[in-house]
Amino acid sequence: MDELFLFVRPPRPLWPFNGPGSAFWPPLAFASLAAALREKVRDLRVAILDAPALKMGWKSVTAEIRRLRPTYIGIGEEAVSCLEGLCVAALAKEAGARVIAGGCFFGNVGPQALQTGLIDVVVQGEGEETIVGLIPALRSRQAGDLRQVRGIHFLDGEEVVFTGHRPPIPNLDDLPFPAYDLLPAERYGQGSRNHAGLAAIESSRGCTAVCEFCVLWRQMGRFRGGRLAPVIRTKSPERLRQEIRVLVRNYGRRYLGWVDPCFNAHPRVPRQLAELLLRDNLRLGQSAWVRADYLLRDENSGALETSIEAGLNELYLGIERAEKEDLELIKKGYINGEVAAALRILEERYPSVFTLGSLIYGLPSDTPRSVWRLARRAYQLPLDMTFFIPLTPLPGTPYWKPEMWDPTGQTYRDFDFLPHVDGDARQARLTMTLFVAMALLWPRQRLGRTLSSLWGRHARRRSITRRHLSRTVPFVARGIVRGLLNQGGHYGMRIPEWYNS
Repeated sequence: MDELFLFVRPPRPLWPFNGPGSAFWPPLAFASLAAALREKVRDLRVAILDAPALKMGWKSVTAEIRRLRPTYIGIGEEAVSCLEGLCVAALAKEAGARVIAGGCFFGNVGPQALQTGLIDVVVQGEGEETIVGLIPALRSRQAGDLRQVRGIHFLDGEEVVFTGHRPPIPNLDDLPFPAYDLLPAERYGQGSRNHAGLAAIESSRGCTAVCEFCVLWRQMGRFRGGRLAPVIRTKSPERLRQEIRVLVRNYGRRYLGWVDPCFNAHPRVPRQLAELLLRDNLRLGQSAWVRADYLLRDENSGALETSIEAGLNELYLGIERAEKEDLELIKKGYINGEVAAALRILEERYPSVFTLGSLIYGLPSDTPRSVWRLARRAYQLPLDMTFFIPLTPLPGTPYWKPEMWDPTGQTYRDFDFLPHVDGDARQARLTMTLFVAMALLWPRQRLGRTLSSLWGRHARRRSITRRHLSRTVPFVARGIVRGLLNQGGHYGMRIPEWYNS
């Protein structure tokens, strides 16, 4: 039996604030799924085609799929690139392959995705155990066998079958090392000044929080009594140390991008790992999403200082809102000034750490005045970079409605987490207010932070700040002009020159 399972990340647009060297992180989920298949299904060949990393456009991807003639093709797109995922599925069907879709987007629209006729099976939740059990069932071509595989949607005639929720993997140390060898590792971070030698790595899955807008904790959560609850699982420090050694020694990786929904959810593992890295004299640059309240805890325990000493130098904080009632509405949990306290500590004690904060606008109660107030409060925080993200109704969250489904995927081009001045009239007004605030609001905290970042003594901060401003200023200026002229169309995501090559 000479079957090939090919995971495909198709050509896709570029987010406007990323440079070409760090625009596309390694598809870690594909590497983990491929490793599970390779370990458990020994007579199956496995490969990954990462078109963006290789700068392969649609002509090249089409030719490669026809050349390889895979038996199965796996896709797993975000909402914004659903269109590209469906295009790959169409190519797969032309090549006679069966299509398995998964991830945070397709996993939450299983019945609808199946109705396109382009997808055979949709995997919901974590996929390593599911996909291993799926291959024998697909080989038998019997619907009865597919019904025995938990965690999937499929069509049995006209019936959409859901086989039930699969529990999340309890011990992440049981997973094989991701199949880094199937990725073009040298391509990630190539040419990047601040993220050279980039690697994606996970220390944990799940979260301790239940933020209303977030799909990640739901993707990695556990159903109990018919209700979804968050659950956090963490790899052991020794297992993480071994993964990092492989990335450094075998693949020359020098910067770790932690993909955890919340890197500091566990109170001990980050510090224990940092101690092991320091013992090995492995001081690697690292970025991570963290919670502010846990930063305060980690500062008190010494974990924060140890992690920063081991190389943690870029922190992303989901601040979301400034008003207590808004934070309670979206179930964020920051209601006692944790963000301001954590940022003061970082500013005073760890000035080499670059801080980025994300804030959400477009809540049902938002008005131009509340958005202006949100921007003003955000710019009074000691942040190096601030991103304002429109509330996005991602599938799986309470903001998604069934009528939002679009079988072409074109609608989800707007799910790019970028401010838009076209489309919905209310959202356009809020965005215009935000753009004007971004241009005109310069309280002393924002001005001082920007100037010190541009001409301060930390070279990395200078570099990131200059590049960020060089991309943000034109983006905001174009947005204001388009809003004043009432121009529609997409102006945020950029189609790379190699997209159709």
